[in-house]
Amino acid sequence: MSLPNQEGNLSNQAMTNKEFSSGGVLIRKINNDIEVLLIKDGYGHWTWPKGHIEKNETSEEAAIREIGEEVGFKSIRLIEKIREINYFYRAKGTLIFKTVYLYLFEHSGDEKVRVLTSEIQDAKWLSPAEALDTVEYKGAKEVLKKAIDRFKEVC
Repeated sequence: MSLPNQEGNLSNQAMTNKEFSSGGVLIRKINNDIEVLLIKDGYGHWTWPKGHIEKNETSEEAAIREIGEEVGFKSIRLIEKIREINYFYRAKGTLIFKTVYLYLFEHSGDEKVRVLTSEIQDAKWLSPAEALDTVEYKGAKEVLKKAIDRFKEVC
């Protein structure tokens, strides 16, 4: 068991297990409006497509791959990195330090959402207000608001 050090942080022994994921907030223009794609993940929470970064893959490549795998989109354009989120969680009694890289993407094609049911439960396009009311994870509303505001500025 690791104990907090003098600064109140966990000792390095507890941080030996690390995970890296990447994903994207996907937004599209419909006439003069915009819509945000959210997925319902395997835990039943509404969020954006994301997943583990594979060996020899950049975080940008992982985000693009995960969007393609989870909802079937290929017609997406990377706009910019939105945020990097770091947090701890426990899995089977092991403390894991996780980093998630989030990117803003524009969907420009006419592809239909194809849900990869082995990983996610559902996916849908929502208005920005609906999306902000729907996302469930801690800090997700702030990240989504930043992505929506940035999309409006650059697209």
